[in-house]
Parts: sequence; C-alpha cells; structure tokens
Amino acid sequence: MPASEQKIINRKMQGDFVTNLIRQVKFKRSDFRTIGSFGGFTSLIDLGNLALAFNNDGVGTKTIIAERANRWEPIAIDCVAMNVNDTITVGADPIAMVDYIALKEMDNEVARQLGTGFNVGTQMANVTLVGGETAIVPDLVNHVDVSGAVVGIVQKSQIVTGENIQDGDLIFGLQSSGLHSNGFTTVRDIIDKNEIDLFSQFPGESKKTVDVLLEPTRIYVREVLDIMNIVNIKGMANITGGGIKNIVRMKDMKYVIEDPIEPQNVFKKLMEMGNLSYEQMYEIFNMGIGFVIVIDPESRIDFINAMRNKVQFKEIGHVENGSGIEIPKYGVKLSGYY
Repeated sequence: MPASEQKIINRKMQGDFVTNLIRQVKFKRSDFRTIGSFGGFTSLIDLGNLALAFNNDGVGTKTIIAERANRWEPIAIDCVAMNVNDTITVGADPIAMVDYIALKEMDNEVARQLGTGFNVGTQMANVTLVGGETAIVPDLVNHVDVSGAVVGIVQKSQIVTGENIQDGDLIFGLQSSGLHSNGFTTVRDIIDKNEIDLFSQFPGESKKTVDVLLEPTRIYVREVLDIMNIVNIKGMANITGGGIKNIVRMKDMKYVIEDPIEPQNVFKKLMEMGNLSYEQMYEIFNMGIGFVIVIDPESRIDFINAMRNKVQFKEIGHVENGSGIEIPKYGVKLSGYY
C-alpha cells in the first residue's frame, strides 16, 4: 500500500501547535531561575549548587495494543522509561516520579498489572514512585492513557547542555530494545491493514506479534549515570517521538550517521509492509538507536571501556559544522526536529 496512505503524524503541525502554546506562556516567578529554554528533553530549575530536572511523558497509543492483549505490565515500564531516559539527557539522576492514568472504567486487573510494571520499572531506574492520579473519564477517553512525570537532581557543574558540541566530535548510539513507545499510530495502521494477528508469529520472528510490539522501552539510567564521572560527555539525546531527529535538539550542528546500528527485524518488516521510505522510518522510529551520546575524540577509549558489558553500543558517526542529519548509507537527509 502507498506510504501516503499510512497514518503518519504531521510533525510540522505538531511543532506549530507547541509553538503557539509556548508563545502564550510569559509568566515567571521572580524568586528562582530556570536554566536553559523550552525545547530540551527536560527542564531545569536553578537551586544554587544544584539543579532540579522536570519532565513528563506518556506511553501514547501503544496502550491500545496492550488493551487488545490485556497485557499492561510492559506499559508501566514504558512510562517509567520514557520519563527517566529524558531526565538523564542532562546528566540528572531521576529520584521521584508520579503517574497519571485515565480510564473509561475501573478495572482491577489493569490496576494490578500496571502496579507490577511500575514496580519493575522504578527499580530498574532507581526512582521512587511517590504518588499520582487515577481518573475515570468515560466521556473523555475510549481506551487507557498512561503518563507520568519525573524529578531529577544534578550538580550544576555536571549539567550536560550540548552547547560545547563541535566539529569532529564522535556520536555513539546505545541499542534500543525494539520499538520502544513511539510510532504506534503508524504501527497499528500497518498491522491492521496487513491483517496481522497479535497472537500469531511476527513475520521473520519466533516471537508472537504481541511480544514484539509490547517489548518494553529500554531504561538507560544506570549505564549513563555510571559513566558521567569517567567520560567527558558533551551531549545526549533520547530517541523518542520524531526518531533520529531528536539528535538536533542537543545543538544545531550537522550530524553524520555513517555507520548506524542495524535496525531490528521489526523495523524492516514494518517498513516493508507499510511501504515506507528510510527517511520516513528514521523520522518515526528509533530504528535500533535508543539513545545517543556525543563525546570528544580524546574520550573515545575511555567511553568504550566504561560502557563495555553495560549495553550494546556502537560508534555511529561524527559531528560537522552545518545543520541537520545525514545517514549516507540510506540516502537520508533530515533537518530540524519539527
């Protein structure tokens, strides 16, 4: 089927929406300062020698797959992961989290499974779930919405801003666990149009489709925080909504990905079944690259030694003067986040 027929989120319209919202928000308290501006993965509040990181995120329409399969534990892990992986992009240690769950009706089994998943995810991320909100809103939602917010803490001297990224710096990619929690509007459209049963084997896999689609988002907290005092990290990006374009949120430079991580089978099959281009795939999905770290060339050996045996990773490219993202292997050229 033509790619144009797929349900793909219009990121230009999404960017316009966000811009129009932010333009209206002008008030700021006078008794404390923020660090940086809108547009990063997490927001920072100046507390003297320390800074607090604040961010929130949700799981999105991946919850519809969970609802069809009545399998909710992975969704709660996703919720934790989507938030803490944003928090660590500035070098902050996630310390506390709250959740928000909106449902059309009470379901104790959903509650039990989500609770179990939150317990697993928060332990993996070493973050405490301190509270949250559950809303029964049948007039508002047809399914289940799961989101959360995280607070992190970082020494101001250790904040990673991306501002020192320069020509010649190296780009490393940490491997994703699969789809993570982005692009599921497109995923569901492809699965439905190709009449793929959730409990049948996924094409090219020994796993069931539901297991492939609901694989939880990988949590990178321990791996990243463990190397903060060993390696001079210049920038970090969580590859979430918008795919590889998240890299440009670190700093407006040219990022050349000459040796990308090989995308997992799920991406290749979705691309084939949905008749999508590499450019579309890298703009929607993580394509095997779940998290990106930029370092100077002098730190290369230290980084490799520090990251070894923690998570699969690869040197995927370098930084140049200019703007945008290029993946020459697949003829991909992208510019801007929105």
